[in-house]
Amino acid sequence: MMPKLWLIYAWRDLRSGLQGFWIFLICLALGTAAIAIVGSLGAAIDRGLVEQGQPLLGGDVEVALIHREVTPNEMAFLQSKGTVSKVGSLRAMARGNDRTALVEIKSIDGLYPLYGALALAPAGDIKTAVEGDGVAVDPILLERLGLKTGDRFKIGDKEFIIRAAISHEPDRISDGLALGPRVMMSEASLQATGLVQPGSLITWKYRVKMPEGTSLAQVREVVRQAQEDHRDAGWRVRNRGSAAPGADQYIERLSYFMTLVGLTALIIGGAGIANAASAFISRRTESIATLKCLGASQRLITGIYLTEILAVALLAIIIGLALGAVAPAIAKATIGDLIPLPLTARVEPRPLALAALFGFLVTIAFTMWPLARTRYVPASALFRHHVVASGGWPGWGALLTIVIALAALAGLVYASFSDARITSIYLGGLAGSFIVLLGLAAAIVRLTAKLPRPKSAIWRYALSNVHRPGSAAISVILALGLGLTLFVTLALTDRTISTELTSGIPDRAPSFFFLDVRNDEKQAFLDLVAKEPGVTKVETAPMLRGRITHVKGTSADKVQASPDTAWALRGDRGLTYASDLPQGSTLIAGDWWPADYKGPPLVSFVGEVADGLGLKIGDDITVNVLGRDITAKIASLRKVNWRSLDINFLMIFTPDTLSKAPHQNIVTIEMSGGDEGQLLNKVSGAFPTVTAIRVKDVVATVTDLLTQMLAAIRGANALTLVTGILVLAGALSAGLSGRLYDAVVLKTYGATRLELIQAFIIEYGILGLASAIFGVTVGAAGSWFLSFWILEMPWSFSWVTALSTALLAMVLAIAAGLAVTWRALTAKPAAILRDE
Repeated sequence: MMPKLWLIYAWRDLRSGLQGFWIFLICLALGTAAIAIVGSLGAAIDRGLVEQGQPLLGGDVEVALIHREVTPNEMAFLQSKGTVSKVGSLRAMARGNDRTALVEIKSIDGLYPLYGALALAPAGDIKTAVEGDGVAVDPILLERLGLKTGDRFKIGDKEFIIRAAISHEPDRISDGLALGPRVMMSEASLQATGLVQPGSLITWKYRVKMPEGTSLAQVREVVRQAQEDHRDAGWRVRNRGSAAPGADQYIERLSYFMTLVGLTALIIGGAGIANAASAFISRRTESIATLKCLGASQRLITGIYLTEILAVALLAIIIGLALGAVAPAIAKATIGDLIPLPLTARVEPRPLALAALFGFLVTIAFTMWPLARTRYVPASALFRHHVVASGGWPGWGALLTIVIALAALAGLVYASFSDARITSIYLGGLAGSFIVLLGLAAAIVRLTAKLPRPKSAIWRYALSNVHRPGSAAISVILALGLGLTLFVTLALTDRTISTELTSGIPDRAPSFFFLDVRNDEKQAFLDLVAKEPGVTKVETAPMLRGRITHVKGTSADKVQASPDTAWALRGDRGLTYASDLPQGSTLIAGDWWPADYKGPPLVSFVGEVADGLGLKIGDDITVNVLGRDITAKIASLRKVNWRSLDINFLMIFTPDTLSKAPHQNIVTIEMSGGDEGQLLNKVSGAFPTVTAIRVKDVVATVTDLLTQMLAAIRGANALTLVTGILVLAGALSAGLSGRLYDAVVLKTYGATRLELIQAFIIEYGILGLASAIFGVTVGAAGSWFLSFWILEMPWSFSWVTALSTALLAMVLAIAAGLAVTWRALTAKPAAILRDE
């Protein structure tokens, strides 16, 4: 019977509208929507990657090798699992119409593509398009070289005819970061270019199409066999469930970041929810007193108003979930063609359920305390509610409910994110912020109470407003401090990413990286570029590829590497040899070998990677280079400034260790005031097999990715600002009735509106300044945490951002305070006193 009464009374009370609940509704809806939208988009992309894994990868299983092709034994293993298609890829220079452009070559066989469909313009078959001298190209290449279908251009030593433009390449995303437009040709054409030389950076991929109906578990078993039974192959193995690992990591990292921001906004909104609930209970004082006069039990009263709060919360959560549910469909319809990732339009139940749970738990955690205030409203409040105590201890039942809700919230956060360490730091920081802010607010209240009474009546009134009974000081500092902390965190993170974008190219950086310079052409190449106007510096280094097979005698696949250095043990790595320590490197341990060293193999290792692999001076490491195992002793550890763009490698060997192995060279050229296009054309004409990479183009490609992340950061910042304003408004409106009464009494005794405004500005300025100091300090720490642990970027701090945020805090506090209390400033004393 009791729950039925709750519903009846709650429904009758809510029929008058949501007056007083709008801040509650918007805060909860915004926070829930943020989590639901981010989760739904991430899940939609994940589903798209899984459902379209076969065409995205180009097969059920793919093995990739650099430099070499598979052996007959390895090919027999692959063919025993299904149909095998062979693809080769490398970068090269295309020349046509007196122009030059970097391209990504893909050689294909007659089985390509095993899955999906390749679309051409004009429409046709890819096998026909690449017969003989024919190629299919990315339309971007036509624009860069000023060509059209039917025209001819040159790559390496061979001339090609453009038979078609590629409209859609099903497996493009699996190839990772692209620095140039695609050129698709046959394997015979690739061999005819002269680009395939010992040491060339060519990747051979073998895609396996397994029998129809093969489960993902069976596919993973084949991957296991390829990795464990062929450990010496040195190939990288992928399956259709991980077709785009780079995209997976990028989306996961961005989703992780945005979900944490959304959750933080929701929890900060929880402060607004608590304030709104407190204001709601204050407005219902007469109703509560009336119910008690009529004999209503505390359980009935609590049940009625809890039902009302949950009903409004349900409406807010539904609004947030509705936005999250339609987000994938809207994104697919509006920006689906702009992102190179598959996106499904279906509703994703899991992230919606997660967002709903977050919203419900936040509602319970932040409304039970103000709701428990109803027990302290006596029946006499019907006649003298302005002198009724405003709060007290909520009772063990309410406290237990709050603790359970917070524990469930923390457990849900742990269950949602895979990295327990980062999650623990996040939750600890959030809990610590609440505790410190509550302590700061209490300290300010006590401090203003103990200050000597100023002579100015305006200052006395302003300070007394901070520490008087029923003051909103604690709520305002908590709400504004949390909101500003997140705002500063995102503002500094925005600056970190912006700094990364603007400082992508250092002041002294190469204009070009030239790859695959053959030893027999090296001197002629250097002579040519040295004569070009504007060339100020030329550096060269031998370049090989090798795979770490053993670390201190332990097989690489059994080494327990740290998560941020495990990449060094996967696949081939760039190697070199040198007599002198290269520029951009600084020795941090050990000694560099003499220039004329002729002893056992030695190697210099990057220090931070060595630490992650458990290596130190004197340890042995074995590297397989072109099928030959070389064991070298670590002679030194280096710190490398990769941002300088000097030629540097993870491992540098002594010259006599690798100098006789087949290899090519990398050359960097710095220019000042010269014509880069002219140099590029001359090099490409004289050395057609050399690949040129313009540094500015690479930085522009990476900048595009970071810019997308920056847009997400700024969107989150806007959400933070809106939430912060709403929470602050809720904190101030909670005590509006008391403000109204005080202002009327003061006006009756002769106070002017200007004097009241001055007092309010002083009061809100004090609260805003305290919140700003906290927000800048903790927000800076939060930004460092996000930059270092999640975005993995060097952190950038700005005093301008910090001080402007402090100013924003004071302006926001004063403006919101005056806006909310304007009714008190303009109220007519007669009407209020007559009502009393």
